[in-house]
Amino acid sequence: MWCPKCKNEYIEGVTTCVDCGCELVAELPEEIDENEPVVIGSLTEESTAEKLVDYLNRAGLLSCGIRPQEENEEGEIPAYDILVAQKELIYINQLFDGLSGDDDEDEERTYDLETLLPKFEEKFSEIQDEEANKLLSNLRTEASTVYVNKKDTYSDFKFSGISFIVFALIGYLFALLNAFEVLTLFNTYSVIVLTVVFTIFLIIGISSIRKANSIKNLVSEEENVLEEVESYIKEHFTDEYFDTLPSDPSLSDEENYLFITDRLKEELSEAFPLFSRGYIDQLVDERYGEYCDSHPAHSDDSDMNE
Repeated sequence: MWCPKCKNEYIEGVTTCVDCGCELVAELPEEIDENEPVVIGSLTEESTAEKLVDYLNRAGLLSCGIRPQEENEEGEIPAYDILVAQKELIYINQLFDGLSGDDDEDEERTYDLETLLPKFEEKFSEIQDEEANKLLSNLRTEASTVYVNKKDTYSDFKFSGISFIVFALIGYLFALLNAFEVLTLFNTYSVIVLTVVFTIFLIIGISSIRKANSIKNLVSEEENVLEEVESYIKEHFTDEYFDTLPSDPSLSDEENYLFITDRLKEELSEAFPLFSRGYIDQLVDERYGEYCDSHPAHSDDSDMNE
């Protein structure tokens, strides 16, 4: 007999785990690799697939990527599969079920992405000006191309939530003291107004804490993947490698810079297809910018990067 929670084995006759109190089972469930990519659907156009992945990244989903299907007899790619890590399937299902109205309980299922993409685009447009857009846009607005990592996002939401809750509790204390005439700073009407204001503060604080908790599990996951990406950059994106990259004399320094960084970003995306493209853009710009700063021949490129 086995405990499904702590994986401890027991002799026959024992029915409950002494450590965690769970009911024992005859066999442990099959272990699932949470990082294994799963196909959730496909799109015929690569540009459309890239757009959907961009939306999913903005929705806070870290492990989204594109994989072309095998070429057909005519040498054409029939479609592009959208991949997501097993551990984020629950978020994908919640997101897409909300758009399609489907309540299928099957965890691994495919979607008609051609139909869902316009709905997702419409939904994203509706929430563009709302506070929730900070999470759904992956903290990357049209006015900024700087990716904000999950750790900083979590810290910001948590700090904001705690601050609002503390202010609300202090406000309630003042209102209570004033109501019992321990303090006489406000009249009855003012106390009512302040109580409403502090209630709003409390709601905002609780909402911020809930948002922080919703991405808490993604913090360590992102940091683990980031370590692998940074190791790849350190090993492959060396000064010697950059020296071998060709530049086009017919192009301006700015155009050559964009041409080279686009190539580096594509290389990194192929190595880590499930990693956020926004984060890849930032890491490549930083690394190639360092190279340009240390090489006078690329000074114009580095100025552009700044």
